[in-house]
Amino acid sequence: MNQSVQAEPAATQRRFDWSRVLYGFVLVVCAAWIIGYFFPPINHDTAVLLYISKQWLNGGRLFVNEIDINTPLVFVVHLLPEVLAKLTGLPGTTMLVALLGLGIAASFMTCRWVLAASLDPAHATADALLPLLLLFLLIVFPGGTFTQREHIMLVLSMPYLLVAGGRADGEALTLRLKIATGLMAGVGFAMKPYFLGIPLLVELYVLSQRGLRRSVADPAPWSILGVCIAHALFAVIVTPEYFTVVWPIATAFYSEVSNWSMIDLALSANLGPPTAVLPLLGLAAFFAVRSHLARVIFMAGVGGLISAYGQHKGWPYHALPAQAFTLLLAGVIIAHVMDHVVWPRRGDARPARLFAAALMILVFYQEGLHSRPFYKQLDYNGSELQRLMQIVKQEARNNRILILSPGIYPHFPMLNYLNMRMTMPFESMWLIQGAYAECHDLAPLYNPPDNMSPAEAFVFRRVPEDFNRMKPSLLIVDNVPGIPRCQGETFDYLEYFSRNPLFAKRLEDYDKIMDFERYTIYRRRIKDKTPPPKADEP
Repeated sequence: MNQSVQAEPAATQRRFDWSRVLYGFVLVVCAAWIIGYFFPPINHDTAVLLYISKQWLNGGRLFVNEIDINTPLVFVVHLLPEVLAKLTGLPGTTMLVALLGLGIAASFMTCRWVLAASLDPAHATADALLPLLLLFLLIVFPGGTFTQREHIMLVLSMPYLLVAGGRADGEALTLRLKIATGLMAGVGFAMKPYFLGIPLLVELYVLSQRGLRRSVADPAPWSILGVCIAHALFAVIVTPEYFTVVWPIATAFYSEVSNWSMIDLALSANLGPPTAVLPLLGLAAFFAVRSHLARVIFMAGVGGLISAYGQHKGWPYHALPAQAFTLLLAGVIIAHVMDHVVWPRRGDARPARLFAAALMILVFYQEGLHSRPFYKQLDYNGSELQRLMQIVKQEARNNRILILSPGIYPHFPMLNYLNMRMTMPFESMWLIQGAYAECHDLAPLYNPPDNMSPAEAFVFRRVPEDFNRMKPSLLIVDNVPGIPRCQGETFDYLEYFSRNPLFAKRLEDYDKIMDFERYTIYRRRIKDKTPPPKADEP
C-alpha cells in the first residue's frame, strides 16, 4: 500500500509537462506580438512627434518652427529614434518600435526580478500569472495605441510600481534598484503633467505604511522628483518658447477641442469600465486580500483615472493607464486568492502554470472580441493612407506640402514615410477648431482680423506667411472642416485664409488637380526653382 502511494508522485513526475508547454506558448505569443507593430502604419499621434523631433534634429527650433502642445521631454524621448535613424539609415518609425521593444524587455526583466525576489516561493500562482499579465499589458493590450505617450509611461513605470509595493511591505530592496526604477518612472511621469498624480498617490500610500522618516530617506521618490525638476529647468533654459508661445495657444484652443463633460467620460466605452470596476477592486485590495502590491496598483489606477478625466477628451490612449492598471490589479487579487485560499503552500507549480495560461488565453479571447488585432496593418494595402501617399509621391516636386485639415491622419504618418515637410508650424487645424468650437447667435462665419484673439491672429498670420515663403508643391484641403456650421454656412479653410492677402496671392499659382476622398488637392503651376529654406528659418 505504501509503495503504491510513493510510486504515484514518481509516475506523475515522469509525465510530459503540458503546463509548461501551454505556459511557454502564451509567453512566446505575447513576446512575438511586437513584430506586428513594425508594419505600417505607425500610430498617427506618434508620427507627429517623430516628425517634429526630426525637424528639431535637422536644425529647426522646437516650438518656433514646429509648434505642438506636448512638453519638451516628449520630443527628447522621440529624438532618440530619429538620431539612430540618421546614423543607421533606417526609418525613425522603425527605430522607435525597436527602441520601445528593448525598453519593454528591460522593464519586463526588471519586473520579473522584483517579483521573484518579493514573492514567497510558495505563491506559485502569482509567480506564474503576473509575468504573463505584465508582458500582455506592455505589448498586446495597447494595440493601436502602441508607442503612445501613455504606453511609454506604462513601460517605464511598471518596475517602479512593483518596487513601491515592496517598499510599502518593508522589503530590503537595494539602493541601486530604487534609484534606477525611480529614474525610469520619472521620465515616464514627467512627459505629461497629468501623469504626476500616479506617483503622488503611490508615494502617499507608501508614506502611510512606512512613516515620514523612512520615506524621506528613500531615494525612489526623490529620483522621480529630480527628473521632473531637470525637465522643468530644461524647458525654461533650452525651450522657453514652450511658455511664451505654446502655453498661451494651448490654454486658448486645446481645451475647446473635443471637450467632454465628466458624465460623458464616465459613461464612455473607454473610461466607463475602469471607472466602475477599479473602485470595487480597490475595496478587495484594502479590505480582503490586504496586499501592499494590490493597494499600490489601485492607487496607480486612481491616478490613471485622474489623468484621463483631467484631459477631458475620452480618447482611447488617455484611458490606457487606467485600463491597464485595472487589469493588473485584478490579476494581483486573483493570484493572491488562489495562493492563500485555494491551494496555499502547494509545492507543485503545474496547476498554477495551467491556471495562469488558461486565464491569459481567456484575456486574449476577450481582447479579440473587443478589438481586431492589427486591423490598420492588415488593411494597409489599398487604404486611404497608401493611396494618398501614391498621389503625393507623384505630384510633390520639392518635398514641401501644406495640408489644411482638422485631423492628423492620414497625412501623418504619410509625411514620415515620404520624408516630406509641412510648410506650416502646426500639424493640423486644431487651433482653428478651438477658436470656432461654438457658433453664437448672429456671430460671423469668420472672425474679422481686428477682432481675433491673439492666438487666432497668430495662426491667421503664420500659415499664410509660410505658405507664401516656402511655396509647397501641393496644397491639400480637407472639405470636412471639423467645425460646426454657423448661420447655415460651412467653414471653408481656403476662404478663411484667403482673407489674408499673402495667402490669396500665392493661391493664384495653384490649380486643382483632383478630389480624393474628403480632400481637394491643388498643385503649384510653376515649377519651383527656389531652393528649400533653411530649417532654422522662422
